[in-house]
Amino acid sequence: MQTLLRWTLIVLGQAPLPLLHGLGWLLGSLLWLTPNGFRAVTRRHLELCFPERSPAEREHIVRRSLIESGKAVCEAPAIWFGPERRLRRWIGDEVALRTLRTAVAGGKGAIMLTPHLGAWEIASFFCSQAGPITVLYKPQKGASDAVILRGRSRLPGVKPVPTTGGGVKALLGALKRGELVGILPDHDPPEESGTRFAPLFGIPANTMDLVGKLAARNAAPVWFIVAERLSWGRGFRFQLERAPPGIDNPTLSPVALNQGVEGCVMRLPEQYWWSYKRYRRRPPGDPDPYINLS
Repeated sequence: MQTLLRWTLIVLGQAPLPLLHGLGWLLGSLLWLTPNGFRAVTRRHLELCFPERSPAEREHIVRRSLIESGKAVCEAPAIWFGPERRLRRWIGDEVALRTLRTAVAGGKGAIMLTPHLGAWEIASFFCSQAGPITVLYKPQKGASDAVILRGRSRLPGVKPVPTTGGGVKALLGALKRGELVGILPDHDPPEESGTRFAPLFGIPANTMDLVGKLAARNAAPVWFIVAERLSWGRGFRFQLERAPPGIDNPTLSPVALNQGVEGCVMRLPEQYWWSYKRYRRRPPGDPDPYINLS
């Protein structure tokens, strides 16, 4: 099964990006047109997070978000297993690369935060041009884990590590060596990993405090990076921005972390993965926002 999956992804990965994004457009359009959980969760999130927008404006984002999510799924084989020369062309954003090299010039490494926005799978490969990067990832179930792990580590200098105590130790070691680490900051982390409730679009969200602990311990700069997906399969554009003040304070960092995520999302709301149940863990007494979805 693992071999079949790998070869399937390799074959898909050879396809031109415009074709893959076209398939993603079709997939996302079907998700928007038919009743399903992805559409229902996306609508609920936009009702909660953008109450000031009209129903028509929110529905436009629902459709575009599902289409962009379809593109994210279909472009992944090309990022993981497609021609390396093409991948290196996609990450050859010289303007963003100059900013990245400035970010790591202090010799303390850097913490790179990539929300589920745009083409997040390509962000670690872009960052690896400035030095080795250790990336925290959530292991998948079944045969897909080994295949995806292989794709995510395809370029030299990119080292994925699991969301375990050993993975956190690997992040600490990388920062001590003055290297980069990569973290997806908008997961709903398990409570035992160290979390706090902090507002995200005005709604309490279970948020990691790992970033604040790492930044405080190593005095490493913290940056947000987003790989914007360009239209018509034209590739990707990378945006980097310093994290908000307070990110290096373990107590304040969850608030600053979510402020940074909000800022990234507001620039590209249509490319955010709104179908992920970000608010499933609630403070005591808070209602479940996913009840009675339709």
